[in-house]
Amino acid sequence: MSQSPVNDFSEKASLRYKQGWRALNRLLHEDRSFSGNERDCAYLNCGGDTPSFATVSTLTGFDYADDGRGLATCDWDFDGDLDVWTTHRTAPRVRLSLNNTPAKPFIAFKLHGNGTSCNRDAIGARVELHLSGTGQHPLRIRTLHGGEGFLSQSSNWLHFGLGGAKGIEKLIVRWPGGKAEEFTGLESGKFYHITQGGAQPVIFTPPAGQAVLTPSSPEIDAIEESTRTIVAPGLVVPQIATRGPDGKETLWEPEPGKAIVINIWASWCAPCITELSGWAARAGDLRAAGLDIMALNADGLGSEAPDKPVDTDAVLRKTGYPFKSAKAAGAGLLALDYLQRAVLDRWKQLPLPCSFLVDGKGELVAIYKGPVLADQLLADLKLAAASPGQRRDASIPFPGVWLNKAGRADPLRVANLMLDHDEPDAAVRYLDRAARILSPQKDVVGYKETLGDIHYMAGLLKQGPGSIQSYTAARDLMPRDVRVRSALARQLSSAGRGEEAAAEALAALAISPADPDLQNGLVEVYEKGGQYAKARTALEQMLASNPKNGPVRYRLAGIQLKLKDARSAIQNYKQTLTDSPRLLAAAADLARVLASHPDDTLRSADEALFLAQRLCSVSKEKDPVHLDILAIALANKGNYPEAIAAANKALALLTGDGNAQLRAPIEANLKLYQSGQPARLGE
Repeated sequence: MSQSPVNDFSEKASLRYKQGWRALNRLLHEDRSFSGNERDCAYLNCGGDTPSFATVSTLTGFDYADDGRGLATCDWDFDGDLDVWTTHRTAPRVRLSLNNTPAKPFIAFKLHGNGTSCNRDAIGARVELHLSGTGQHPLRIRTLHGGEGFLSQSSNWLHFGLGGAKGIEKLIVRWPGGKAEEFTGLESGKFYHITQGGAQPVIFTPPAGQAVLTPSSPEIDAIEESTRTIVAPGLVVPQIATRGPDGKETLWEPEPGKAIVINIWASWCAPCITELSGWAARAGDLRAAGLDIMALNADGLGSEAPDKPVDTDAVLRKTGYPFKSAKAAGAGLLALDYLQRAVLDRWKQLPLPCSFLVDGKGELVAIYKGPVLADQLLADLKLAAASPGQRRDASIPFPGVWLNKAGRADPLRVANLMLDHDEPDAAVRYLDRAARILSPQKDVVGYKETLGDIHYMAGLLKQGPGSIQSYTAARDLMPRDVRVRSALARQLSSAGRGEEAAAEALAALAISPADPDLQNGLVEVYEKGGQYAKARTALEQMLASNPKNGPVRYRLAGIQLKLKDARSAIQNYKQTLTDSPRLLAAAADLARVLASHPDDTLRSADEALFLAQRLCSVSKEKDPVHLDILAIALANKGNYPEAIAAANKALALLTGDGNAQLRAPIEANLKLYQSGQPARLGE
């Protein structure tokens, strides 16, 4: 079980927490219970001076083979005893168990707070019922809770069983945030409304004409060998890897315009052979309905392979199977596995046989686990032209009233599963195929965004022109999506298409003008494209709304240096350190300019040396950049021996081939110091 960190928020503690959640998530998706199969239990209070309880789960009918989670009590039929609602992780998800034991003495109260000193539902109120004739235990206590157990809330009627009590002396209500009140004159077998503020209890009469509930027979459903799952429209079938005679893998996909059943079988699977034989016998009917079949053989891909290689083509001929066939590759079965996981959200391996009914557009209609008859395939083929609502109605074995409108399936779930299993290339192929197949449906209400998200995710996974193409398609579908606009701007900028990148960045900023990420994104596009004047203007506009923004002012100073406006840059570096004194990068850049600028009127040797020494002190002379700046400042003061020593310290920290670029300018400056010359910007 994953436990949230309380006091220790270290990386190690956080990692343990995340690992616990991942393990829990895996168990749930594998149909395992993270806390065991918790069957519902009932205990009988045996009474007496020594508290004791007896298990009566079976006698009371609670001992279902359910994986229990929540429980709530209420007097559902107002007959004076408490009935029980239970929820379960397994079906049925909710049960109502009516308590039909003989009537016993009781009394019940519903509290109403005044809404000022106490909430109107009186949550938190403590009720003390004083009885007479009960021996040593005359007091009964209840507290009104806002939640009881896991995701459960019992009725706010406070129910008291009176047992053998001879009478009711009084009731004391201790209101949260208020004083206690006492009530007398209460009768057994009554329901009372009690309102805070001194009013007398009001008897409640249960409504007449309550519906009579017919009890169901608590039977455990038999485990079926086959399952049939109807899928909402919009889930595209991926390309499937197959094996040729030479073992080489190729990608296969259904032929456009023709419905097909993709079947997985093996030569050692008896139900598979029976299924294929049945389809062969009905080949004429299947073809007349426009239905084709692709039988993918899985021999050699599992642990139950035969001892010797089997001529699978001969096995098919023996069944009379007349449709398409191929040998499945491991990647092909994985693709179909991701597809079924995206539908069912269960991490269970595909059984044999297993079939996927695909319509002529390439979208999944149904998944069959176990054998399926030709008549069922022909009946379900009609669902290819059905609406999302009609498909949803066909997916359940009983009628009912739906609370939501029927939606469409989300192909991104398949792509995300592929990414979770470190298969980005497969995810890109799937997204491109989904975009191609679903593009004619872009005018379906609410589907334009789904198609746009598919293109956007494909753009995230691609590089170069392919990424730009996907982002552009996403932008055309969702022109007001700032994610797409800013991502497209970055890719265009990387491709050297600065003007187009700036147009996209400006469009994103027009949608959300106050977004600092979009503002910085526009500056990056201008800077990368060499449009420094525009970058300066954009940064100045950002500072106009927030003059104390040190990072923005620091960035503006860097742009001003590129525009040869060192005087303004120095002023902004100094203001940056005033507004953000911990921004060491600003101190480093300022020290470098003050120590090495070619303009004598801009250099300040003492100020530069002071900043450089402070930087090295803060970094304990372990930062090669700070040591390089110290060397520049010392050389500017004419102290070449110490400048040489500082430069050598910096170089000693930059060992290894990966630091060649950092070493080169320091080595060049070192030669200047050794010849008695200071370093200057641009030299």
